[in-house]
Amino acid sequence: MLDGYNVMVCAKCGAGYADGVPCQDVFDKYYATMSKYEHGDRGGAVSPMDIQINRKAADLVVPFLRASDAIADIGCATGALLAEFKRRGFEAVIGFDPSPACCATARRLYDIEVRPATICQLGQVAERFDVVMLTGVLEHLCDVEESLGVLIALLKPEGRVFIAMPDASHYPKWFSAPYQFFSMEHVNFFGPQSLSNLMARHGFSTTLIERVPRFLGLNAVEPVIMGLFDRNPAVDTPNAFAFDRETGEGLRAYIKASRNVDERVSAVIGGLAETQVPLLVWGAGTHTLRLLESSPLASANIVGIVDSNRNYHGKSVNGIPIVEPSEWHDHVATILISSHVAEEEIKRVITEELRWPNPVICLYDTAPLSQAQ
Repeated sequence: MLDGYNVMVCAKCGAGYADGVPCQDVFDKYYATMSKYEHGDRGGAVSPMDIQINRKAADLVVPFLRASDAIADIGCATGALLAEFKRRGFEAVIGFDPSPACCATARRLYDIEVRPATICQLGQVAERFDVVMLTGVLEHLCDVEESLGVLIALLKPEGRVFIAMPDASHYPKWFSAPYQFFSMEHVNFFGPQSLSNLMARHGFSTTLIERVPRFLGLNAVEPVIMGLFDRNPAVDTPNAFAFDRETGEGLRAYIKASRNVDERVSAVIGGLAETQVPLLVWGAGTHTLRLLESSPLASANIVGIVDSNRNYHGKSVNGIPIVEPSEWHDHVATILISSHVAEEEIKRVITEELRWPNPVICLYDTAPLSQAQ
């Protein structure tokens, strides 16, 4: 979708953003066809860790709601968060997502109506809602002001907005793979203060805002902001505004830490490239794409790429086809696990489920695993 972008910090408010990205329409088409949120490897079900973060969101929001409130979840993926609200007695729930496959999965798993719609298409929705939820959405929007205006238009006059998004100000506190939080999908970088500033500009006061760790894997955490915002025409925007000093500092510290870890990762990959050992790369996402551009991986002897995301199958990276694990039968090539978030899970699948004898390289402990017995 794009080769890269410049990370900027606004001199007026302190929020971060990606400069040099395509328009929203390009992103919308990408999410409709290349979504990684369908969880096809689990039949559409979310992970136990995602269940926990959904419960945390509901715990924060439910005390402010009425049982009769109509709730719309924008970019709801397979509807797991709406299912949590439904489980707590909220019946008027509906979701919108650009991926038709996600919509079908939500109906199948939770009997929840989810309609296929991009941000631009939401302007055609006639219904109005008491609560609009944006969970993992705001960081994906190219034109935040325009898109947020479309989303706010879905609210009833006294409606409220719930937002959950990565907390860029705490990226260095919960370090992931180098530069991983700068994925090609994430183009906005907010902290709690800049998020409150944004909502104040749109006439909303901050009812609650909280920092929450979201566990992505056994050794991976994404820092998250969760906030509830009430429409308040009387909000005094100038007095509600305060410059966000945390986000710029956090981004700079994260880049510095990324650079340090990246040097070690590149050294490991350099050794593989130098020996030209046959290499099977497990993972075709952002992590692999970045390594192909910024490390010696492109000059390694890559004999294949596997990934469990069915939307990647049949496509290629650098001319190498992406296949599902069941289609790979070479048990000689060394496997390079190209993921930090899912490294432990992929390792378990290779050694315990598939029981492949291939040597395995993990970039974040760099020790080859013992061959499966």
